[in-house]
Amino acid sequence: MSKNIRNNKKGFLSLEASIFVPLFVIAVLTFGYLIKVSIASENIMHVMADESRRLSMYLYQIEANPVFPYSLTLRILDENKDIDSTYVETFRQRFEHSGKDDLIALRVSSEIKIKLPIVFQEKVDVSDVLLFRAFTGREYIPEYINYDKMEDDEESRIVWVFPRAGERYHEEFCRYINVAAKQGILTAAMLANYAPCSLCGAGNLSSGSVVYYFTSSGSVFHKGSCYIVERYVISMDEKDAVSKGYSPCSVCI
Repeated sequence: MSKNIRNNKKGFLSLEASIFVPLFVIAVLTFGYLIKVSIASENIMHVMADESRRLSMYLYQIEANPVFPYSLTLRILDENKDIDSTYVETFRQRFEHSGKDDLIALRVSSEIKIKLPIVFQEKVDVSDVLLFRAFTGREYIPEYINYDKMEDDEESRIVWVFPRAGERYHEEFCRYINVAAKQGILTAAMLANYAPCSLCGAGNLSSGSVVYYFTSSGSVFHKGSCYIVERYVISMDEKDAVSKGYSPCSVCI
């Protein structure tokens, strides 16, 4: 009888081990994968904060930076190999809310390619939000702004103006805009598509510098002092353009 009891106990322990050991291993692996997800999310936020700091300083000299989402996406993917895809879901520049001006809102959504054993997921979706202010040299007392409430505002509309001349604002594909130089930031993407102008020494500019380029013709970028850049255009929110005294173009709007 006692021998049968011992055999039954051994069988019961073997059954327990076969059930709980795999579950324990899966739980440990899942915990490890969740740590990787957390680290990847923190890395994304670090890149967002660093790039936003640079953008805030650049906007002291320029009105807007339309290529920022593209350069931010490239850096996130380059520095986070566990991220399968990422895109800038929301990007609003120099808007006003609750009496605070020159605000910038940023929301980035990413897919982290980490397989979780329990639910057998190959990707985890994460979303990071950042709200900050462009550097303008003016002091203000920061105040918490609810992001969801901010997104309830009307969608911004980007228009183009000539900051040195002209009184109208235009659509991006207006014939007046197509022949003018556009203001941008020197990034890896810019260097991949444009060569530096040899006349003004644009090749000496460092990454992040303000440059000027023609989208309809030419394959080089220039300094602002280059004689080729007689007039250039910048983008801004339509409300900002109206507040600065610009009126709609009679040709494209």
